[in-house]
Amino acid sequence: MNMNGNSSELPTSGIGAAPYEACTSIPDYAMPAARNPFMNTERQLPEAGASTGVLFSLVDLGTQKVTWDGEDKWTPKLRLAFELPDQTIEGEVVENGKTTKVTKPMVVSIELTRSLGERATLRKLLEQWRGQAFTAKELASFNLKNLLGKACLLTLVHKTSQAGRNYCAIQGMAKLPKGMKAPATTQNDQVFYEIEQGEGGQFGELPEWLQEKIRSSKEFSAKGASSAPQGGDTDADGNQIPF
Repeated sequence: MNMNGNSSELPTSGIGAAPYEACTSIPDYAMPAARNPFMNTERQLPEAGASTGVLFSLVDLGTQKVTWDGEDKWTPKLRLAFELPDQTIEGEVVENGKTTKVTKPMVVSIELTRSLGERATLRKLLEQWRGQAFTAKELASFNLKNLLGKACLLTLVHKTSQAGRNYCAIQGMAKLPKGMKAPATTQNDQVFYEIEQGEGGQFGELPEWLQEKIRSSKEFSAKGASSAPQGGDTDADGNQIPF
């Protein structure tokens, strides 16, 4: 999923103005409901504040219909999901009549316009994460898949929706402080899906509700599903740039 800086972005007045999605503690982003041991677990919110997050799921939602200032628009969307190694939740797996307790990291997610334009929220968050701005050359060749398995320091906040539902939102991202070690790998299986893959690739590994959202995209409506699959630099302080 290569991206450049020419895509359009909905008007924002900063990162906080972007439409953030609710976060969940149930790690269901890489597992269909039938195999998810956490579906019946009591809903819990991750703690607010700074928390290490590791990106394990990056899903292209295609071009989705969104309402902005009372007007419907079609906008390319992207969903990033992070696991929180320092915040865990317990569930139960029943196999061959035997119940086993399983501990998994909590999960938070964010849905953004798929753009690396100058005003794009995605670009601002990524530049906070890597600790420096992109150059034009870096943007021209940047591949989002390189983010999988990378760690950052997330700023999490608790909010209440208009319907009165409490949820957790990602307010910011930052490079891990010097000396803070990132996990070697993710506990959840890593997922990378591009809309061009249709129902191929890792589409079948996504939860049903996310599959249905992707099916509502303009790409699926217009063309139908296609089953065809599809040593770092350092900053001014001498620290490695994560991507």
